[in-house]
Amino acid sequence: MKSNKPLLIGCLIFPLILVFAFGVGFCNGFQKMSKGTSVPSNAWLTLDLGGAVPDYNELQSSGLLGTGIPATEDLVKRIIHAAKDKRIQGLLITPGFFDINYVNLDELNRAIQTFKKSGKPVLAYADVLSQKDYMLCAMADSLWLNPSASGGILLEGTAANILFYKEALQKLGVKMHVMQSGDYKGAGEPYTNTELSAGTRENLERALKARYDGIIANIAANRKINPSTVREVFEERDDLFISADYAKEYGLIDHTGNWDEFCKHYNITKKSQVRIKNYQPHTAVETQDQVAVVYLSGEIATDLGSPFKQGISSAKTQKIVKSISQDKSIKAVVLRINSPGGSALESEIIYQQFKDLGRQLPVVISMGGTAASGGYYISCAGQHIFADAATITGSIGVIMALPETKELGSKLGVRSQTIRFGKFAAPINLFETYDPEILASFRRSSEAVYTEFKQRVSDARQIPLSRIHEVAEGRVWSAQDALDLKLIDAIGSLEDAIAKAASLAKISDYSIRNYPSQTTLLQVLREEGIFSTAGTLIKARNTDPAEVMKQNLLNGFSPQEWLYRCPWHLD
Repeated sequence: MKSNKPLLIGCLIFPLILVFAFGVGFCNGFQKMSKGTSVPSNAWLTLDLGGAVPDYNELQSSGLLGTGIPATEDLVKRIIHAAKDKRIQGLLITPGFFDINYVNLDELNRAIQTFKKSGKPVLAYADVLSQKDYMLCAMADSLWLNPSASGGILLEGTAANILFYKEALQKLGVKMHVMQSGDYKGAGEPYTNTELSAGTRENLERALKARYDGIIANIAANRKINPSTVREVFEERDDLFISADYAKEYGLIDHTGNWDEFCKHYNITKKSQVRIKNYQPHTAVETQDQVAVVYLSGEIATDLGSPFKQGISSAKTQKIVKSISQDKSIKAVVLRINSPGGSALESEIIYQQFKDLGRQLPVVISMGGTAASGGYYISCAGQHIFADAATITGSIGVIMALPETKELGSKLGVRSQTIRFGKFAAPINLFETYDPEILASFRRSSEAVYTEFKQRVSDARQIPLSRIHEVAEGRVWSAQDALDLKLIDAIGSLEDAIAKAASLAKISDYSIRNYPSQTTLLQVLREEGIFSTAGTLIKARNTDPAEVMKQNLLNGFSPQEWLYRCPWHLD
């Protein structure tokens, strides 16, 4: 018998390490808070973004045991505040392969344009640039690129890659039963086809083309060059990486030079640079009237509960709705939705929560990078829907997939036998052949769930049910297509949505309050308990191998719930 002693020792040491880390974090955090961030006169605010930049952080981005990573909402606030800060002489953009959705990139663009109106310069420097890095740098008044042959700019365009598993699953002995409503939903096609159906491909190409044209227009506008020139760069250049000389010839950059030359030219010193993560603007004074901005980001699933489990759940939104309902200073609500969807039932419950709130307060929708399937379902609770020009939305459809692994079980020597009383007792068993009546029942349920989705859209958008198929069937839409089809009311920013909500509430002097309320890492660990992860590991250690295989197969689709999920990542 194998000893569990190493595991027990690990479980004892793990909390001690955490306690030590907390102590160090507490001391460092306290020291930083007591000293504050020093901003010299004539400072350059440095936008040195790297890694993932989300819509909103539920964990505090600074202070005691915070994440240290500002979200888009926070970055926008800091940039706009810096425009009025007499200590800040300019903005310096130096990104390093950061990841952000195109809608949030537009939000940064608007903030930087506001900064420019102050008369302060915006400069950018890079050694090498990804596509999103470049689009951020293109917002600058002057853009420098290192002339080294090992540097350059990578402008790719747009693409979506889909893997097909049908033949691999057949070889393994796995059969997928896909219950899908919506001819273009497409989520099941990787399991049932060897390539995209013609309709699904056409729909994806249309959405990707709209995104591609938007990127070209964005670069052309910021660099003040002809869109046809930008298109030529994307489609006719010889090399993958764009050299500094080529970039200058086509107007993509202004100057070539290394970092030292750049700093010397503008008299930028190390001491004069203030990283944006360390720049703390003064807290705005709350007015008597407020607009609540609720950030709903990630997949829709049950019982997420904490910032450790990023996503959208009815349990989380219920707390938010209750807090807003009880706060008499809040006069209107904006839902900032950035989600590909998820659980159909959770989407319905969340929809009902905000629909009820809408009877008390104006509720306006602001769509982020993706507000599709369940994300669009929740949007139907709003009185007015805005989408950014780069938003992907729609995907009105439903899916469930049941893997059947009887043949695989036979190959591995796994046999299954079920004793049941009742027609529908133990209806799902991966290692047995499904009863045709069970599959027929699931298909009927799929149509019922899909019908409910279409009814929500029909009621919200005043589109007759007889015409819903024209906008539904799982198709994804660009913002302009969604506007033409009346799935949204306007193309606009988060700021536009807030202004509309205030207008509906008939208020003019108001401040913004964000939800979910931010918390620290220490508070989260205190609520969740530091031993929960260790307990999960101990349980997993004794799990039967067949059960592990079963759970892995069910990872993408749960037979316990229908999914309003957009299967395509088009960012």
